[in-house]
Amino acid sequence: MTPQTNHPAPKCAGLILAAGESTRFGGRKQLADIHGVPMIRHTIDALASLRGLDRFVVLGAFADEIRPVIGTDCHIVDNPDWASGMGSSIAAGIGAIAKNGDYDAVLIALCDQVRLGRRDYQKLIGSFDGEHIIATRYSGGFGVPALFPASLFSELAILSGPSGARAILNGADHDVIGLELEAARFDIDTRDDLNAVLCMPAGSTVSGKPGISG
Repeated sequence: MTPQTNHPAPKCAGLILAAGESTRFGGRKQLADIHGVPMIRHTIDALASLRGLDRFVVLGAFADEIRPVIGTDCHIVDNPDWASGMGSSIAAGIGAIAKNGDYDAVLIALCDQVRLGRRDYQKLIGSFDGEHIIATRYSGGFGVPALFPASLFSELAILSGPSGARAILNGADHDVIGLELEAARFDIDTRDDLNAVLCMPAGSTVSGKPGISG
């Protein structure tokens, strides 16, 4: 579908998923130092630049170690069922968001897509029409970051398992507006990925490995 614009700015919540154990990385990926800043802060700070966006961070593994770097500018959501997969983290986050107020949409983001910046997230929000999912288009389908309308909160709230919101994004039940976000093609799964980011000039756009997250 073609992105639609010129709609009133929605009231959005930003949901950052950071509960995983990061086994391929060797643990504590969320705290990896990237140009003097913990990895998770790159996503938090990028979303902080979006006016009026309330941010929620879901923690699980290593929560006690990660919590101090989040500070007081985000709502922290603890997911005791984090080991079951990303779906439970989305469900936990949506539960907290629903209790915090009325939102038109939720922007789901990952803490390891560190090349994404304000313009990328704003592109998703700016394309929201109040009805459709706005998602990142990858070679194999749609993924996150993605913006979900409030009409899907109840569906997101019962997710479980490791595949996150992939079935919602790529199933036949919902229309999705797909956007190309070049910087989303790179995420940090391994130490080699981290080293690749550290070798790049700060603020550069990455054309990295394709994949679907979410």
